Amino acid sequence: MYNLYSPWFGCNVPTDYFEFLPIIATIQYSFELDVFQKQAIYHLEMGESVFVAAHTSAGKTVVAEYAIALAGKHMTKAIYTSPIKALSNQKFRDFKDTFGEDVGILTGDVQIRPEASCLIMTTEILRSMLYRGADLIRDVEFVIFDEVHYVNDLERGVVWEEVIIMLPAHVNLILLSATVPNTKEFAGWVGRTKKKDIYVISTPKRPIPLEHFLYATGELQKVVDAEKKWLSTGWKNASDALSKKAREQKNATPASRGGRGGGSRGSGGGGSRGDGGRGRSFQAMQQVDRNLWIHMIGFLSKKQLLPVVVFTFSKRKCDEFASGLPNIDLCSNSEKSKVHVFIEKNLSRLHGDDRQLPQVLRMRQLLKRGIAVHHGGLLPIIKEMVEILFAERLVKVLFATETFAMGVNMPARTVVFSGTRKHDGRNFRDLLPGEYTQMSGRAGRRGQDKTGVVIIACSGDEAPDPTNLSKMILGVPTKLESQFRLTYNMILNLLRVEALKVEEMIKRSFSENTSQKMLPENQKKFAESEESLNALQKLNCTICNADIENFYEASSRIVDLNHKLLEKIVASPVGMKALNAGRIVVLNNSFHRNAAAVLLKPAPLSSKASAATGQDRSFYFLILIDKIKKQQISSLDGIAPLPATRVLVPDITSHGQEIGIHSFTGIAVITKTNVKVDCEAILNKQDDLEIARVTQELLKYAMETTKTGIIENDWAKIKELKFQERLKEKMALLSQMNEYQCTRCPDLNEHYGLVHKQWLLKDQIEVLKRTISDQNLELLPDYYQRIEVLKRLNFIDVNGTVQLKGRVACEINSADELILTELILENILADFEPAEIVALLSCFVFQEKKASEPNLTPKLTKGKEIILGIAERIAKEQYSCGLDVSPDDYIHGLKFGLVEAVYEWARGMSFKHITELTDVLEGSIVRCITRLDETLREVKGASKMIGDSKLYKKMEEAEENIKRDIVFATSLYF
Repeated sequence: MYNLYSPWFGCNVPTDYFEFLPIIATIQYSFELDVFQKQAIYHLEMGESVFVAAHTSAGKTVVAEYAIALAGKHMTKAIYTSPIKALSNQKFRDFKDTFGEDVGILTGDVQIRPEASCLIMTTEILRSMLYRGADLIRDVEFVIFDEVHYVNDLERGVVWEEVIIMLPAHVNLILLSATVPNTKEFAGWVGRTKKKDIYVISTPKRPIPLEHFLYATGELQKVVDAEKKWLSTGWKNASDALSKKAREQKNATPASRGGRGGGSRGSGGGGSRGDGGRGRSFQAMQQVDRNLWIHMIGFLSKKQLLPVVVFTFSKRKCDEFASGLPNIDLCSNSEKSKVHVFIEKNLSRLHGDDRQLPQVLRMRQLLKRGIAVHHGGLLPIIKEMVEILFAERLVKVLFATETFAMGVNMPARTVVFSGTRKHDGRNFRDLLPGEYTQMSGRAGRRGQDKTGVVIIACSGDEAPDPTNLSKMILGVPTKLESQFRLTYNMILNLLRVEALKVEEMIKRSFSENTSQKMLPENQKKFAESEESLNALQKLNCTICNADIENFYEASSRIVDLNHKLLEKIVASPVGMKALNAGRIVVLNNSFHRNAAAVLLKPAPLSSKASAATGQDRSFYFLILIDKIKKQQISSLDGIAPLPATRVLVPDITSHGQEIGIHSFTGIAVITKTNVKVDCEAILNKQDDLEIARVTQELLKYAMETTKTGIIENDWAKIKELKFQERLKEKMALLSQMNEYQCTRCPDLNEHYGLVHKQWLLKDQIEVLKRTISDQNLELLPDYYQRIEVLKRLNFIDVNGTVQLKGRVACEINSADELILTELILENILADFEPAEIVALLSCFVFQEKKASEPNLTPKLTKGKEIILGIAERIAKEQYSCGLDVSPDDYIHGLKFGLVEAVYEWARGMSFKHITELTDVLEGSIVRCITRLDETLREVKGASKMIGDSKLYKKMEEAEENIKRDIVFATSLYF
């Protein structure tokens, strides 16, 4: 029922557009807004929801800013959600620069100005608010979902769907995404779920076109030009150059290349411990990499193609490549001074030991030479320093993982790919077109560069396969696909609040949008409808057979357009002014066919809602009728009305009139003709002469239209763009109606009714066909299995009522809710000290797949065994209930690699020393501990709910112990 509408395809914004947009003056832009930005803003002003799918760096943030300003004007709230906390922090700074202090942020560990009209938060925080029924949601006018393509994320994409489904109807949605091929499909799902139109707006092309090159043997070979044309000559040149180089190296005598331990330690990668040949090969490859980047950076600097972002799909490689450039210095003395002042100022907030961390010292040296790295293993403060210096153009060469491509607009002159293959957590594969597009989109600075330069570095002996390469560069980006899945937390929350059934949540999910199987009764209806269509009498008319179906289709479109036009007319002052006493209209409904009528006055409204919206608006009419044909028309009740191309002219012997009330939806044409009329005299039926006079006026008008045709009222004063488009389409269709052969058939009404029945059945069959293919609740078995697990573990009773365990589990969002609930309610945590508890809880939030084996105390070892025992028991229950979760995978999901480090941190050890306890990168350690802070708050909330004051105090102490120094250093964006 609710589909997307895309009014902007093929039309322009009116020239006087900004006269209607008072907010725009409050936001000063240094550039002329693009068409897509104006289009989106127009719909926001109209109180509508939008899905903006635009190329990287196109300026989607303008739409978000406008919504925030609009909410400020309306004294409502706008919520900006992002997929990652780092992006939330960056947006907090950006929006503060634009809107001042009326901006707040809510993340797991930070709450700043929660009363502000613009609130920035992660999608998980918003989900928690919706489950809790937070009062704040009542005041929200806009929710901005940035980076909507994150719905594809395997782990967290489900959160986006949950939030979209649960948001109240009064909230308008602003969906911002990179270009994806199925925006209409996704917007259609959102529209149907929220029962509102979602206007899809997209950019036809990048603001800065990209040119794609292969870097081979010190030269650039263009393989795709700015017009997106594949250049096979460029690929061949690169391939030939690499082949020639490989032959030369093969023929050269490698006398000086042997030896053990030849690799430089400066690379950060160490030497290989394999057998001779393999070791030398690895070291040789390291040297090749170093030479490649030394030559390439020199080449880019000479060609004025800096700054550059080098995307590398390994944190270790990022560090290696940056460390392999010890003699490259890209900063002037004044730039070095700026970098030095910036670093010292921001590091001054750290304690002495923290300022001497190896990562801090290494990055300090790199930054002073205009080089940096950016990946998840960096300390948050270091990452933010890199981001800010890059934005200030003080970082010239940045080695980054693909997370840098997400979110904030930080364009470079050039983007380089160190390779085109990555490990996606399961196996190595080529980059997908969407991934390549997202990263390459960072090339090209608006207002500075005519084109962006994208380079693929060829470090091997062969150029990438041309078929795969062209597909990656020019291929269609990845579709938005549902990652919806059921979780115990979701099920328990929905069972507890009872506002939305779990089955309904599944039905509304994006995955079920296209996969719901048809229920048996709908299949039966489908078969019955087809039988009825086959049994229907076939039309056999030599006049109508030629084009009556086309005539019916055009008629239906006119009636549909007319209805939409009338809705706008009766809701606008200009329209109601035209619907004055004495206005001649043409009625076309189940009671009258193209009957001329004089409007007398509006009928009383049935409700206040009708008065506000114009819905159900009705009027008194005096209608010219043909008494004989009127009886024929009444027998066709329920037949779709024909469009008014001419007015019924009654026979002189059978004409008459009637007075009645009809809905505005029955008006086919509001003419430009007015007649003088005494409404009260007619309605009170006290003046037969007045009734006769007006009837004669109508008869005279009807006869005149046989020569002049029906002339509709001028609606030029209704400026809305969509209204004028619909009016133009309607008039064009009407002008063609008399050209249909079927209009000359004396039995048109009867034949039209037969076609109408056929079309009704065809429409019904099509609807059922779509329903059969879409309604497929694939997750229902999974739901029943999870319900059975919850019953067996006593989280719910046999009737599905949430028990104490279930209420505790509802408090847990950041950890495995079943295991942690058992730990709390079995009073297991009572035997451990605060530092031990927080250390053991790290197994729920630490996510690195590889970590050195920690050295645990006997008590921590015992705690680990207890947790694994509970996990094993739950895994067995899940398996016996038929859940598609491998017991081994479930148990191995608990990662104990940082238990020792977290334990010592909670006991007061310095960060520098805990980094020596593990091979996990500093940034990953910080991320684990900050997530633990959220878990501790959840356990504290659960202990308060069950009245466990001892556990509550332990959680308070644990929170206090871990929240210190560099791990919880304030963001530079605050």
